[in-house]
Order: sequence, then structure tokens, then C-alpha cells
Amino acid sequence: MQEIELKFQIPAQALGAVQAELTALDGGQHQPLRLRAAYFDTPDRALAHARMALRVRQEGRQWVQTLKAGGSNTMMRLEDNQPAKAPKAKQPVVADLSRHLGTPAEAALRAVLAWDPVQDPSGAASGLIELYRTDITRHRARVTVGVGTPHEGMVELALDLGHIHAGDLDVPVRELEIESISGHPMAVIEASRDWVKRHGVWLDTQTKAHRGDRLARLAALASQPITDASEVSSEHAVLARPARLQPDSSLDDAWRAALESCLEQISGNMSELGTAPTQIQQTGYQWRLGLRRLRALGRLLKPTRLPFPHAALAQADKLYAQLGLWRDAQALARLPAKIVHKGGPDLPLPYPDMAATHDEAVIALARSAPATTLCLDLLAALLHPPGDNAEAQQPYRPWLVQRLGAWRTRCRQAARHAGKLSDIELHTLRKRAKRLRLMADLFAPAWKPKRQQAHGQALKAALDAMGRLQDEAVAESWYAQAAKDDARARWAQDWLHGRRRKLRRQANRALLAWRDVKAPW
Repeated sequence: MQEIELKFQIPAQALGAVQAELTALDGGQHQPLRLRAAYFDTPDRALAHARMALRVRQEGRQWVQTLKAGGSNTMMRLEDNQPAKAPKAKQPVVADLSRHLGTPAEAALRAVLAWDPVQDPSGAASGLIELYRTDITRHRARVTVGVGTPHEGMVELALDLGHIHAGDLDVPVRELEIESISGHPMAVIEASRDWVKRHGVWLDTQTKAHRGDRLARLAALASQPITDASEVSSEHAVLARPARLQPDSSLDDAWRAALESCLEQISGNMSELGTAPTQIQQTGYQWRLGLRRLRALGRLLKPTRLPFPHAALAQADKLYAQLGLWRDAQALARLPAKIVHKGGPDLPLPYPDMAATHDEAVIALARSAPATTLCLDLLAALLHPPGDNAEAQQPYRPWLVQRLGAWRTRCRQAARHAGKLSDIELHTLRKRAKRLRLMADLFAPAWKPKRQQAHGQALKAALDAMGRLQDEAVAESWYAQAAKDDARARWAQDWLHGRRRKLRRQANRALLAWRDVKAPW
């Protein structure tokens, strides 16, 4: 079956209000339910790598074995629940794969675990071991949303409080899940908007299985010598992936697949940042990149009448801009030391707004209502019925080639005379070239791999060169402002200004080299 739900983290200060409202909505219909579960995977995390989770859970007096797998987007997951037997006294909980025989889960387990039900009915030889456990108390209430509208539906609100345990480690759970019970799935989004607005809950795409698997890895490393610092890094960025498309996909299929890819990167990195990891550099960068990909996709689809959520881009623009100063601070962090090395004054970067450069500001932004609302708007767009008009059903590739071809022609024309462009014109070229690269990468399945790689590398080199020029221009403006109150900043301002000619030559050469590379299509 398909599970349609969204999960939210609850700010500590809002927990009391959330509990009180849920109790009032329930009116005593449901008693709190104790949920104790053991999660299983292979030592090399075969299920986790396939975005799957296998658990055996005690739900009150009942035992249930469940296989979950990733769905088409943040809101939808595949789920197969089968009755299980309680373990005998003092015996461990075990998973029995035969419970999924004859279900859609069987094929997935066969593929991921190389399970042969004929030779190994229970899956005992598949290498499954218990990695972590959860102990949760669930408080529930059911409500009907959108009564009398096309989007009417019943949802279950589930407040989960408890812990995830792995070895000697544990992490708390304080989540609100909103799941579709019947009716239109849009009811989940409408209910979510309400709770975000009134209680400040924020979207979290990381499942208990996701968090448990990470905790199990940390628990295993705790007893081993650390040979690679990256092994214990608390940062797990979600990278951009191409849209999942087939050669015969329609334009309607294409924009949905592209939007799902953008949403996955945006919501995944938002969720990671919301957990306040000790390092956020890559995660914050990937979140901002996801927002930029979304904005570029909106620009690509602007001439169409497809139901792309263009109105949501205003919020994406604001979030992207708010992350801008933090990103600039990361990119220019080594500049003061470089200035000192060149004989300049030992001055910190004169940020226009120091608070906006702190990691705490990025974490707060990821937990903010505008960030969650953006994701809800994107999910709502994906629930829009498939288009059945000629524009929506046309093959996506010819349309895409024509659109990106026009973008590339415009960039090549400007790059031909890059040496004569003003700073503003060069910055405009950089933004257009960035959009071209992002969209070419997003729709990579449409191109020949070798040609796509060559074009991408050449365009990246040009963008990097223009990026260095832009970053130093930003720093120069900061030092120029600081020089009004501190004469020492004048040295840094003049030194940066003197580097412009060299950086412009590097950018010009990279742009001309890119012009000679064939388009990926």
C-alpha cells in the first residue's frame, strides 16, 4: 500500500500546546499507544542504501512487521504491513521475510537482499541483524479537513514522544505525523499548514529509520579507533540528482520529475540543518543550491501554461537571498589571511551583518515557517492532476532542446565579447550561464553522457572563474564601506581592486574555451 503522510519536528516551547490541542481534538477516543520496534538491516546497510526500512513492532498487544520504501516524493512512501508473532520469553525479536511473500514488498526484498524464498523462506541467510530500537508513546486524533471542498479528507494526527536507542547511545523523539486516512491527499497539506502557522512545527523528511541508522553507525564507531574524521561527521548533505525520466516522457512528466528532484534536495538539507549538526557548510550550500535549481526551473518553464508553482518562487527567492551573506562569508573566509600574507593589515572580514553569517541563523531559517511552507507549496503542485492538453503531452526532449538551445546561444553571444562587458553585464552572464548548467544537469538523462560531461566541465570552469571575480568584488565593497571608519581597510580595498584585471582575463579565457565545446544535445 501507499502511505501518504508528512512528519514535523516540534519546538520545545510548543510541545505543551501541541499536546493540549491534540488531547482536545481526540476527546478521549484513543488511549496513548506504546510502540516498541526493532529495526533490521545487513551489516553493510543494504536496505538503508536502497531507501528502505524493515521493522518488527509491538503495537499495544499486537505485533506487526513492516517494510517501508521511498516513494515518488517527500509525502508518499510505500508500506507493507504484515502480522507478526510475539517473541518467546527472553528470546530476541527476529524478522521473518516470508511474511512478505506474495506482496509488492517481496520483489524489493529479493532485489536488495538477494533473497531466495525457495531456498531460504524466512531470509535467515540474508544477513539481517538488529541495528537499533525505538520506544515511542503515540497520542492520536482524527479530524476531517476541507469539509465540503474537492480536497476534503480525514487525517490522523499522531504525536510521537520517546527515544531511539543504538548501543549505549540514544536520541529523543518529539514528532508530529499527519497521515491521510481517507479522501483527498491535499487534506494532509492543508492540515499541515494549520499546524505550521499556529505552533511553528517544521518539516522533517528524516524518518526514524534514517535517524536510527545514523545512530547505529555512531554507536559502532564509538568502540573503534577513528581513522577518518569524515566517518564521524555530523553533516549529511543531500546532493542534487537528475530528474528521473524515460525517453518517451511527456513535458508534464518532465516538470514533475524535475520538481521532485528539487524538492528532495531542498527538504532533505532543510531537515538535516534543522537537527543542528556541528558542521553545516556542505548542507547549507546544498540547500541554497536546491533553491537555485528550483528558481532556474521556474525560469525554464515560465513560457508554458503548466501548473508549475510559480507563486512559490517568491518565497524561494527570499530564502535564497537570506542565505546569501552566510554563503559569501564561507566563500571568503580565507581572504583575511591571504591579505596578511600579501603584507596587508590583519583585519577580519567587515561583514555588513555579522549575525546573518552565523550557523545558528541558517539553522533557524531551516526551521522557519517560510521554509516549511515553501515545501508544502511544492508538494501541493505535485498533487495537481496530470495535464491532458497538447502542451503537457508533447515529448519533453524537443521542447527542452529548443529552450536550452536559446539560453546557450544567448550566453555564447555574450561570452564572445566578455572582455568588453561591464561588471554588471558579466554578472548577468554568470547568472544566465549558471541557470543553463543547472538545467542541463537536472535533465542529464536526455543527453549523451560524454558530451554532457565535457560541456558541464567547461561551463563549470567558466562559472568558477566568474565566481572568483564576483566574490572578490563583494569583498571589495565590504572593505570600501569599512574604510570610511578604519583607514586600514583601504589597503585591502585597493589590493582587491588591483586583482580585477587578472581575474577578468582568467574568466575571459574560460568563457572562450566553453564556447568551443559542443552542446550536450
